[in-house]
Amino acid sequence: MPQPFHRQPGAFALTGLACIFAASAQAQVSGSAGIVSDYMYRGISLSSGKPAARLSLDIDGAAGWFAGGQVVSGQLAPQSHRNAQWLGYGGYAQRLQSGLSWEAGVSAYAFHGAPDWNFREVFAGLSFENYSARLHYSPDYLGFRERTLYAELNGGGSLGPAWRYFWRGGYLAAPGNAESNRAEGRLGIGTAFEGWQMQLSLDTVRLRNQGAGASGGYGSRASSPSSRMHSKLVLGLARSF
Repeated sequence: MPQPFHRQPGAFALTGLACIFAASAQAQVSGSAGIVSDYMYRGISLSSGKPAARLSLDIDGAAGWFAGGQVVSGQLAPQSHRNAQWLGYGGYAQRLQSGLSWEAGVSAYAFHGAPDWNFREVFAGLSFENYSARLHYSPDYLGFRERTLYAELNGGGSLGPAWRYFWRGGYLAAPGNAESNRAEGRLGIGTAFEGWQMQLSLDTVRLRNQGAGASGGYGSRASSPSSRMHSKLVLGLARSF
């Protein structure tokens, strides 16, 4: 389900940060374990179109500090088998008297068996009620040796007592290589019952001729230089703890 700022789906917490925050009486810890029919990341599959398991943890510390992370059983296009994909993040968020919230932080991504794909990002964002906007910057995105900016808008609302809808629109820009630019979005519905969460979404991306091939996975090349649209339905089921 869409949540503002650091309450993004998933996250495997860094052990040291987890211990620090958990030691605080004001720290709040939450997490989930589940499976998705395809691990989609910014419109592209990081599991080669296959189902993936995911374990996540989020920690809200005292005075606005937060941390968290996730581990996913992913598979990059060049890989012949599944490997662990890790994400860790930390930052600071603050709510203003007007109801507007802001945040800033850093995230790090690591791919077991493919260290050349590891990368880091810094991010900043704003949130108000059910809407949020975020901007990410990476000096070396996913092993492409490119500086990138990724902007995203998120929102959602109620469809009744048990269901919610959510959406996201994003754009990835590589200032030094326009062929890597891509637009993507997600539209879906979700529900929760006694600790279980289920969601169904349609993920759509407009791809150019670099960074993703016909399989829709990072690390492969497209066969045509022209832009194309790619869409996929994704089903997810998770248990919160």
